[in-house]
Amino acid sequence: MKTHLSATLLAGLLIASPISQGATKIQALDAIAAAEQARQRAAAIGGEWRDTGKLIKKAKQSLEAHLYTQAVELANQARLQGKLGYEQAMRQRNAGFPQYMIAFVESQQAAEIARATASETTSDQGIQPFQVLHDGKPVTIARAHDKKVRLPQEFLQAGRHCPPFCIQPIRAAEGVETIGELEMLDFLKKMADGKPVLVIDSRTPEWVLRGTIPGSINIPWTQIDPQQQGMFGDPGEDRLRSLMIDRFGVMQTEEGDLDFSQAKTLVLFCNGLWCGQSHANIRTLLRAGYPPEKLKWYRGGMQDWAVAGLTIVKPSF
Repeated sequence: MKTHLSATLLAGLLIASPISQGATKIQALDAIAAAEQARQRAAAIGGEWRDTGKLIKKAKQSLEAHLYTQAVELANQARLQGKLGYEQAMRQRNAGFPQYMIAFVESQQAAEIARATASETTSDQGIQPFQVLHDGKPVTIARAHDKKVRLPQEFLQAGRHCPPFCIQPIRAAEGVETIGELEMLDFLKKMADGKPVLVIDSRTPEWVLRGTIPGSINIPWTQIDPQQQGMFGDPGEDRLRSLMIDRFGVMQTEEGDLDFSQAKTLVLFCNGLWCGQSHANIRTLLRAGYPPEKLKWYRGGMQDWAVAGLTIVKPSF
Protein backbone atom coordinates (compact mmCIF):
# COMPACT_ATOMS: atom_id res chain seq x y z
CA MET A 1 0.00 0.00 0.00
CA LYS A 2 1.34 3.45 -0.91
CA THR A 3 2.26 5.60 2.08
CA HIS A 4 2.21 9.36 2.70
CA LEU A 5 5.38 11.41 2.99
CA SER A 6 5.89 12.26 6.67
CA ALA A 7 7.06 15.75 7.63
CA THR A 8 10.28 14.40 9.14
CA LEU A 9 11.16 12.36 6.06
CA LEU A 10 10.22 15.21 3.72
CA ALA A 11 12.63 17.54 5.51
CA GLY A 12 15.41 14.96 5.33
CA LEU A 13 14.66 14.26 1.68
CA LEU A 14 14.86 17.92 0.70
CA ILE A 15 18.21 18.25 2.46
CA ALA A 16 19.48 15.08 0.81
CA SER A 17 18.55 15.97 -2.76
CA PRO A 18 21.84 16.65 -4.61
CA ILE A 19 22.15 19.58 -7.00
CA SER A 20 23.72 18.61 -10.31
CA GLN A 21 25.50 21.38 -12.18
CA GLY A 22 25.65 21.06 -15.95
CA ALA A 23 24.40 17.47 -16.08
CA THR A 24 24.70 15.50 -19.32
CA LYS A 25 22.17 13.32 -21.10
CA ILE A 26 24.01 10.19 -19.98
CA GLN A 27 23.89 11.32 -16.35
CA ALA A 28 20.17 12.02 -16.65
CA LEU A 29 19.48 8.57 -18.14
CA ASP A 30 21.48 6.88 -15.39
CA ALA A 31 19.68 8.86 -12.67
CA ILE A 32 16.24 7.99 -14.07
CA ALA A 33 17.15 4.30 -14.32
CA ALA A 34 18.33 4.29 -10.69
CA ALA A 35 15.14 6.03 -9.58
CA GLU A 36 12.93 3.50 -11.37
CA GLN A 37 14.85 0.61 -9.83
CA ALA A 38 14.42 2.10 -6.33
CA ARG A 39 10.69 2.68 -6.95
CA GLN A 40 10.11 -0.91 -8.08
CA ARG A 41 12.02 -2.26 -5.08
CA ALA A 42 9.84 -0.27 -2.69
CA ALA A 43 6.63 -1.15 -4.55
CA ALA A 44 7.41 -4.88 -4.28
CA ILE A 45 6.89 -4.73 -0.50
CA GLY A 46 4.17 -2.07 -0.42
CA GLY A 47 6.47 0.84 0.41
CA GLU A 48 6.11 3.02 -2.66
CA TRP A 49 5.41 6.66 -1.88
CA ARG A 50 2.66 8.54 -3.72
CA ASP A 51 4.89 11.07 -5.48
CA THR A 52 7.72 8.78 -6.60
CA GLY A 53 6.17 7.80 -9.92
CA LYS A 54 5.20 11.41 -10.62
CA LEU A 55 8.75 12.59 -10.01
CA ILE A 56 10.11 9.97 -12.42
CA LYS A 57 7.56 11.02 -15.05
CA LYS A 58 8.61 14.67 -14.65
CA ALA A 59 12.28 13.65 -14.88
CA LYS A 60 11.58 11.87 -18.19
CA GLN A 61 9.76 14.94 -19.50
CA SER A 62 12.73 17.12 -18.55
CA LEU A 63 15.03 14.66 -20.35
CA GLU A 64 12.94 14.92 -23.52
CA ALA A 65 13.14 18.72 -23.25
CA HIS A 66 16.96 18.49 -22.93
CA LEU A 67 16.80 19.89 -19.38
CA TYR A 68 19.33 17.38 -18.13
CA THR A 69 20.20 19.08 -14.85
CA GLN A 70 16.53 19.32 -13.90
CA ALA A 71 16.00 15.68 -14.90
CA VAL A 72 18.85 14.55 -12.63
CA GLU A 73 17.50 16.53 -9.68
CA LEU A 74 13.99 15.11 -10.06
CA ALA A 75 15.30 11.56 -10.54
CA ASN A 76 17.52 11.83 -7.46
CA GLN A 77 14.54 12.90 -5.36
CA ALA A 78 12.55 9.93 -6.67
CA ARG A 79 15.44 7.56 -5.97
CA LEU A 80 15.71 8.75 -2.38
CA GLN A 81 11.96 8.38 -1.94
CA GLY A 82 12.22 4.81 -3.20
CA LYS A 83 15.09 4.06 -0.83
CA LEU A 84 13.36 5.52 2.21
CA GLY A 85 10.02 3.93 1.27
CA TYR A 86 11.60 0.50 1.07
CA GLU A 87 13.37 0.88 4.40
CA GLN A 88 10.23 2.24 6.06
CA ALA A 89 8.15 -0.70 4.85
CA MET A 90 10.75 -3.19 6.05
CA ARG A 91 10.81 -1.66 9.53
CA GLN A 92 7.03 -1.56 9.81
CA ARG A 93 6.90 -5.29 9.17
CA ASN A 94 8.19 -5.80 12.71
CA ALA A 95 5.01 -6.35 14.71
CA GLY A 96 4.82 -4.41 17.93
CA PHE A 97 7.74 -2.12 17.10
CA PRO A 98 6.86 1.29 18.70
CA GLN A 99 5.77 3.92 16.19
CA TYR A 100 7.80 6.66 17.87
CA MET A 101 10.92 4.55 17.39
CA ILE A 102 10.12 4.12 13.70
CA ALA A 103 9.88 7.92 13.32
CA PHE A 104 13.21 8.35 15.11
CA VAL A 105 14.96 5.81 12.89
CA GLU A 106 13.45 7.46 9.80
CA SER A 107 14.79 10.87 10.78
CA GLN A 108 18.25 9.43 11.48
CA GLN A 109 18.26 7.65 8.11
CA ALA A 110 17.27 10.84 6.26
CA ALA A 111 20.03 12.79 8.02
CA GLU A 112 22.59 10.10 7.18
CA ILE A 113 21.66 10.21 3.49
CA ALA A 114 21.88 14.02 3.54
CA ARG A 115 25.40 13.90 5.00
CA ALA A 116 26.54 11.30 2.46
CA THR A 117 25.07 13.28 -0.43
CA ALA A 118 26.72 16.51 0.71
CA SER A 119 30.06 14.69 0.98
CA GLU A 120 29.73 13.28 -2.54
CA THR A 121 28.91 16.63 -4.13
CA THR A 122 31.68 18.64 -2.47
CA SER A 123 34.63 16.26 -2.74
CA ASP A 124 37.40 16.49 -5.32
CA GLN A 125 36.72 20.16 -6.11
CA GLY A 126 33.33 19.26 -7.58
CA ILE A 127 34.61 16.38 -9.75
CA GLN A 128 31.85 13.82 -10.15
CA PRO A 129 32.03 10.68 -12.31
CA PHE A 130 30.52 11.00 -15.78
CA GLN A 131 30.47 8.95 -18.95
CA VAL A 132 31.91 9.57 -22.40
CA LEU A 133 32.06 7.41 -25.49
CA HIS A 134 35.48 6.07 -26.42
CA ASP A 135 35.77 3.93 -29.55
CA GLY A 136 31.98 3.61 -29.42
CA LYS A 137 31.90 2.25 -25.87
CA PRO A 138 30.84 4.10 -22.68
CA VAL A 139 33.71 4.88 -20.30
CA THR A 140 33.29 6.50 -16.89
CA ILE A 141 35.76 9.26 -16.04
CA ALA A 142 36.45 9.51 -12.32
CA ARG A 143 39.24 10.29 -9.92
CA ALA A 144 41.05 7.40 -8.22
CA HIS A 145 40.84 7.22 -4.42
CA ASP A 146 42.99 4.13 -3.94
CA LYS A 147 46.19 5.29 -2.23
CA LYS A 148 48.00 2.27 -3.68
CA VAL A 149 47.62 3.51 -7.26
CA ARG A 150 50.95 4.55 -8.78
CA LEU A 151 51.89 6.54 -11.87
CA PRO A 152 52.54 4.68 -15.14
CA GLN A 153 56.22 3.85 -15.62
CA GLU A 154 56.64 6.15 -18.62
CA PHE A 155 55.87 9.20 -16.46
CA LEU A 156 58.33 8.40 -13.68
CA GLN A 157 61.40 9.44 -15.66
CA ALA A 158 62.78 12.86 -14.68
CA GLY A 159 65.74 13.33 -17.04
CA ARG A 160 64.83 13.79 -20.71
CA HIS A 161 67.07 15.05 -23.52
CA CYS A 162 66.16 18.11 -25.57
CA PRO A 163 65.58 17.72 -28.41
CA PRO A 164 63.14 16.09 -28.76
CA PHE A 165 61.81 16.32 -25.18
CA CYS A 166 61.99 20.08 -24.67
CA ILE A 167 60.03 21.99 -22.03
CA GLN A 168 57.21 23.89 -23.69
CA PRO A 169 56.18 27.50 -22.92
CA ILE A 170 53.05 28.19 -20.90
CA ARG A 171 51.31 29.60 -24.00
CA ALA A 172 51.24 27.74 -27.28
CA ALA A 173 50.43 30.84 -29.33
CA GLU A 174 48.73 34.22 -29.14
CA GLY A 175 44.99 33.79 -28.52
CA VAL A 176 45.20 30.06 -27.73
CA GLU A 177 44.01 29.30 -24.20
CA THR A 178 46.08 27.00 -22.00
CA ILE A 179 43.84 24.85 -19.79
CA GLY A 180 44.14 22.49 -16.82
CA GLU A 181 42.38 19.36 -15.64
CA LEU A 182 39.08 20.92 -14.57
CA GLU A 183 38.73 22.73 -17.87
CA MET A 184 39.55 19.52 -19.75
CA LEU A 185 36.83 17.70 -17.80
CA ASP A 186 34.39 20.45 -18.74
CA PHE A 187 35.24 20.14 -22.44
CA LEU A 188 34.86 16.34 -22.25
CA LYS A 189 31.38 16.80 -20.73
CA LYS A 190 30.46 19.25 -23.48
CA MET A 191 31.64 16.82 -26.13
CA ALA A 192 29.64 13.97 -24.52
CA ASP A 193 26.62 16.26 -24.58
CA GLY A 194 26.92 16.75 -28.33
CA LYS A 195 28.52 20.20 -28.32
CA PRO A 196 30.92 21.08 -31.20
CA VAL A 197 34.06 20.10 -29.28
CA LEU A 198 36.77 17.62 -30.22
CA VAL A 199 39.47 16.43 -27.81
CA ILE A 200 42.57 15.38 -29.76
CA ASP A 201 45.45 13.21 -28.63
CA SER A 202 48.30 14.55 -30.78
CA ARG A 203 50.74 11.75 -29.96
CA THR A 204 51.96 9.08 -32.32
CA PRO A 205 50.20 5.67 -32.04
CA GLU A 206 52.90 3.90 -30.01
CA TRP A 207 52.26 6.38 -27.17
CA VAL A 208 48.47 6.11 -27.44
CA LEU A 209 48.71 2.34 -26.97
CA ARG A 210 49.96 2.98 -23.43
CA GLY A 211 46.77 4.83 -22.53
CA THR A 212 44.88 8.02 -23.34
CA ILE A 213 42.15 10.33 -22.05
CA PRO A 214 38.67 8.75 -22.48
CA GLY A 215 36.63 10.42 -25.20
CA SER A 216 39.66 11.69 -27.13
CA ILE A 217 40.51 10.78 -30.70
CA ASN A 218 44.03 10.20 -31.94
CA ILE A 219 45.22 12.52 -34.71
CA PRO A 220 49.04 12.36 -34.60
CA TRP A 221 51.00 15.51 -35.26
CA THR A 222 52.55 13.74 -38.22
CA GLN A 223 49.10 13.49 -39.82
CA ILE A 224 48.40 17.22 -39.50
CA ASP A 225 51.89 18.44 -40.41
CA PRO A 226 51.83 19.33 -44.14
CA GLN A 227 55.56 18.58 -44.37
CA GLN A 228 54.80 14.90 -43.81
CA GLN A 229 54.03 12.95 -46.97
CA GLY A 230 50.51 11.56 -47.22
CA MET A 231 49.57 8.05 -48.23
CA PHE A 232 49.85 7.26 -51.94
CA GLY A 233 51.86 10.44 -52.42
CA ASP A 234 49.02 12.88 -51.52
CA PRO A 235 50.48 16.25 -50.53
CA GLY A 236 50.27 17.01 -46.84
CA GLU A 237 48.38 20.28 -47.49
CA ASP A 238 45.54 18.39 -49.21
CA ARG A 239 45.38 15.89 -46.38
CA LEU A 240 45.16 18.64 -43.76
CA ARG A 241 42.45 20.44 -45.72
CA SER A 242 40.39 17.27 -46.03
CA LEU A 243 40.84 16.55 -42.33
CA MET A 244 39.54 19.97 -41.34
CA ILE A 245 36.50 19.65 -43.61
CA ASP A 246 35.67 16.03 -42.77
CA ARG A 247 36.28 16.03 -39.01
CA PHE A 248 36.67 19.56 -37.67
CA GLY A 249 33.48 21.11 -39.03
CA VAL A 250 35.28 23.50 -41.41
CA MET A 251 33.30 24.34 -44.55
CA GLN A 252 34.48 25.11 -48.07
CA THR A 253 32.99 28.02 -49.98
CA GLU A 254 32.08 27.96 -53.66
CA GLU A 255 35.29 29.87 -54.34
CA GLY A 256 37.29 27.11 -52.64
CA ASP A 257 38.12 29.11 -49.52
CA LEU A 258 37.80 27.69 -46.01
CA ASP A 259 34.99 28.90 -43.74
CA PHE A 260 35.73 28.43 -40.03
CA SER A 261 32.48 29.94 -38.70
CA GLN A 262 31.09 26.52 -37.72
CA ALA A 263 34.43 24.89 -36.92
CA LYS A 264 34.65 22.81 -33.76
CA THR A 265 36.61 23.83 -30.69
CA LEU A 266 39.70 21.62 -30.67
CA VAL A 267 41.30 20.66 -27.35
CA LEU A 268 44.78 19.26 -27.98
CA PHE A 269 47.16 17.43 -25.67
CA CYS A 270 50.17 15.10 -25.73
CA ASN A 271 52.46 13.75 -22.99
CA GLY A 272 52.97 16.91 -20.97
CA LEU A 273 55.12 19.99 -20.61
CA TRP A 274 58.13 18.16 -22.09
CA CYS A 275 56.22 17.05 -25.21
CA GLY A 276 55.94 19.26 -28.30
CA GLN A 277 53.54 17.20 -30.41
CA SER A 278 50.31 19.04 -29.53
CA HIS A 279 52.18 22.35 -29.66
CA ALA A 280 53.27 21.49 -33.21
CA ASN A 281 49.67 20.65 -34.18
CA ILE A 282 48.44 24.00 -32.88
CA ARG A 283 51.05 25.95 -34.86
CA THR A 284 50.15 24.03 -38.02
CA LEU A 285 46.42 24.65 -37.57
CA LEU A 286 46.98 28.36 -36.99
CA ARG A 287 49.02 28.62 -40.20
CA ALA A 288 46.13 26.94 -41.99
CA GLY A 289 43.78 29.68 -40.75
CA TYR A 290 42.14 27.96 -37.79
CA PRO A 291 40.82 30.61 -35.34
CA PRO A 292 42.99 30.73 -32.20
CA GLU A 293 39.94 31.14 -29.94
CA LYS A 294 38.76 27.71 -31.15
CA LEU A 295 42.02 26.04 -30.12
CA LYS A 296 42.67 24.96 -26.50
CA TRP A 297 45.91 23.48 -25.19
CA TYR A 298 46.07 21.07 -22.27
CA ARG A 299 49.76 21.64 -21.56
CA GLY A 300 49.95 19.16 -18.66
CA GLY A 301 48.88 16.35 -20.97
CA MET A 302 48.96 12.70 -20.00
CA GLN A 303 51.53 13.20 -17.24
CA ASP A 304 49.40 15.69 -15.29
CA TRP A 305 46.24 13.68 -16.06
CA ALA A 306 47.88 10.63 -14.50
CA VAL A 307 49.19 12.63 -11.52
CA ALA A 308 45.63 13.84 -10.85
CA GLY A 309 44.48 10.21 -10.69
CA LEU A 310 41.98 10.58 -13.53
CA THR A 311 40.77 7.67 -15.66
CA ILE A 312 43.09 6.44 -18.41
CA VAL A 313 41.83 4.08 -21.10
CA LYS A 314 43.81 1.80 -23.37
CA PRO A 315 42.75 0.73 -26.88
CA SER A 316 40.79 -2.51 -27.07
CA PHE A 317 41.47 -4.94 -29.88
